[in-house]
Amino acid sequence: MTYQPGRELNLTYDPQRGWFNFVLYSETPTLWGSALNATQQLRESSRYTQEWIGRLQDTEPTPLHMALVSNNEAPRLWNPCVFDDPESPSAVAGDGCLCLTTFYDPLTWMPVVKQHYRTVSGNIENWTYWTFSPLSLPEGQVLERLIIDQDAGVMWLRNDRGELHFLPEKTGEGYSVGYGGGGPGKFAAMIEKIVASDGHDVTPDTSQVTANRHLNDWTSSPVSDRTRELTLAQLRTLRTTGTAPA
Repeated sequence: MTYQPGRELNLTYDPQRGWFNFVLYSETPTLWGSALNATQQLRESSRYTQEWIGRLQDTEPTPLHMALVSNNEAPRLWNPCVFDDPESPSAVAGDGCLCLTTFYDPLTWMPVVKQHYRTVSGNIENWTYWTFSPLSLPEGQVLERLIIDQDAGVMWLRNDRGELHFLPEKTGEGYSVGYGGGGPGKFAAMIEKIVASDGHDVTPDTSQVTANRHLNDWTSSPVSDRTRELTLAQLRTLRTTGTAPA
């Protein structure tokens, strides 16, 4: 089936009975799943996270949202925020809050869960977002810019339509920069794959990819450890020369 929030599958939670176990097979515009897709957690703000958050749409909880939280947390997907109901099961002493709110990304249909953490009196208050990384771009789309967002600790891409997406990532194979390790090595291999395909192939399986030494040297160097955007042309230059625009 082609799944869309609030249409084909409606999940009912009964606090007295819990919920039934189920298996969901979903054919979405691109493929998502907790077994393959890495989970993204956004806590720190940046101009890119604000752009992504700004397009999210409210929705009722679905099984895909439940895949982003633990079994113990799942009932809170149905509980209102303390601001809406001081007697909510997610409220703490009528002022603190541990609620979870559900959204979806209208460009990808990815589920999104936002946690509101507020201490009593509100001296500490923050929001954390969870979602899945994609495993590819929709058919026909091409990467135009690769984005290192060190403010939020996230790698993004912008496609040829100007749309912002998480850089596709598999569970357990995250990207990073600025030191010698597995994360920078994965990122170098992804850049190699992007350059070789002229931005068409951003699937995260790089097991058969050997990154050029210039890419490995750059991603593991402190010079890479800052927020920046790199066009395809700049990525090609980086692969050839080992240098990127300041």
